[in-house]
Amino acid sequence: MATKHLGDLPEGLITKVLIRLPVKSLLICKCVCKPWLSTISNPNFVKSHIHHSITTCRNDPILLNIINVPQLAFLAIEPHEYSPYPTPAELQQQQLQRRRRHLINQALDDANRQDLSESPLQFGRVALPGPFQMTHFIGCCNGIICLSSYNYVVNLWNPSIKMFRKLHLPNPRRSVAVTVGFGYDSISDEYKILRLVYMNENDVVPIANVYHVNEDSSRQFQGPTLTTQIYNFWPSPSNIVVNGVLYFDGGDQLVTFDLHDEVFGLVPFPNSVQRKRSDVMDFEGYVAVVFESGTGVDLWTFDKVEFAWTKKFSIDYGIDDLDVEIKLSCYLGAKQFYGEKSLYGNYFVHEILYDYEKKETKYYGLREEYVNIYAASEESEMHVRAMLEDSIVPVHAAFRFTETLVSLSGFEPVGDATNQIL
Repeated sequence: MATKHLGDLPEGLITKVLIRLPVKSLLICKCVCKPWLSTISNPNFVKSHIHHSITTCRNDPILLNIINVPQLAFLAIEPHEYSPYPTPAELQQQQLQRRRRHLINQALDDANRQDLSESPLQFGRVALPGPFQMTHFIGCCNGIICLSSYNYVVNLWNPSIKMFRKLHLPNPRRSVAVTVGFGYDSISDEYKILRLVYMNENDVVPIANVYHVNEDSSRQFQGPTLTTQIYNFWPSPSNIVVNGVLYFDGGDQLVTFDLHDEVFGLVPFPNSVQRKRSDVMDFEGYVAVVFESGTGVDLWTFDKVEFAWTKKFSIDYGIDDLDVEIKLSCYLGAKQFYGEKSLYGNYFVHEILYDYEKKETKYYGLREEYVNIYAASEESEMHVRAMLEDSIVPVHAAFRFTETLVSLSGFEPVGDATNQIL
């Protein structure tokens, strides 16, 4: 029997095999031969690979952490001193910090005893490359991460292929606040950046600017009448995209923006709920928010077609301390949420993973790895550890991520050897 080579296989079969490979393997396969290079570079192949990756990630999701090493360096040299003659307010603050440090140490001990090897999640991390210092995480779509700085410089970055593109949008010099959103319009195959610009401190009717990345064009028009200004909050995503619609947390309502028709909408939150206990999330293809409702904490989803909210299930974090609470940031898939444990809702304690089916909360111990990244000496490690415990300055973003081959027009290499997903 004659030996068969890969080149003897039908082209369609080879394509089906390649679609199932991870990005790192595909980048190697590009160098095997010209036919494979042509196949993998084809836009239709890239779209098919995205679809397969998204489908796979539903059962085997990736939690990606972006680590801001420059911010850690800043924390390492930041002075950390207490007054020798504290005022009553300072004494109260020191007592709060001691309580917080006790909770952090307890959480770290619990995290060290846990085994996440059987978790359905994949854990990845990547350091912010040099060109993206002092940027804010906006959102992620099809493996493209959107980072913004100074409200008019936007970086679109695909860490899987180590490529990025810097966009210089018009500078709203006289504005008092700017909100940025990012998403993909599958109908027109166009990535779009939305900016809401507020010209006055109490302005609730922003100027909207939509930038079309592929076409390198933009248009400006009046935004909706809001009840309050929308802000970008780091490290949580400023928006999510569900079925081609951008969703923002507008305080007491959802603010929506259809990425294809480019029209706004407003969605009131349910009347029966109280305080929000999560960010706006994508839960199995539905917009979702966790609210306090009566004596419990419940996850509600919004149906765009029915224009109605539905309570899906109750959540039990298993927390006995009255001064401690949990806020969820995103739904990862495989029944897993990512969030954080905090003291009085404001002071960070630790990252957590919550399994809503098992009603199980586990600590996610990546915070210790931040210390190790910048532990150049015992003294610097001490400073970093202390500042991480006592500062509310965030040093990372965490979100669901899908590795893709997407490369936009104008992409160029990041040029940073540390820019790799680990």
